[in-house]
Amino acid sequence: LSSVDECSWYNVTCTSGVVTGLWLDEYSLIGTIPPEISRLVQLDFISFRRNCLYGTIPSEMGQLSTLTYLRLQENALSGTVPDSIFGLSALELLYLQYQYNNDWACTRSSGEVVNIYFSEGDATNGMNLGLIGKILDDNLANLTSLRDIRVGYNQFSGTISPKISHLENLGS
Repeated sequence: LSSVDECSWYNVTCTSGVVTGLWLDEYSLIGTIPPEISRLVQLDFISFRRNCLYGTIPSEMGQLSTLTYLRLQENALSGTVPDSIFGLSALELLYLQYQYNNDWACTRSSGEVVNIYFSEGDATNGMNLGLIGKILDDNLANLTSLRDIRVGYNQFSGTISPKISHLENLGS
């Protein structure tokens, strides 16, 4: 990695020398979210909004028990949201919207522009479907601290669980 102290990095927040936040919006990050992010065990917030991240959300993120904000909107993530995410009882904000049908582009260090524009995908055209599966089912009720959730512009399915009414902080 680097001999430079991570706490001196731009938009990395630390408390007592421990990384507690990553605020990396619109940084032209290209690639997947590494499962090793779970090694930052005291993360309170992650914001990777409007980058060129693709692939799945690593299930290891469910090990970040102190995480309160997870902002992954406007990327090109796909697959299902790992069940482990629904075990994050401290999570207050979950933003997953716009994983397809956005026109954000990133530039590699070589100058090459990577455009993650994905029209609405389907099984036949090979385009990104965004996140899929059930998001508003009974698992959502485990996020007891949740205040705000945004999941539009994905391909979630199923019905909204009546247990969502148990989330007393939602919308506050």
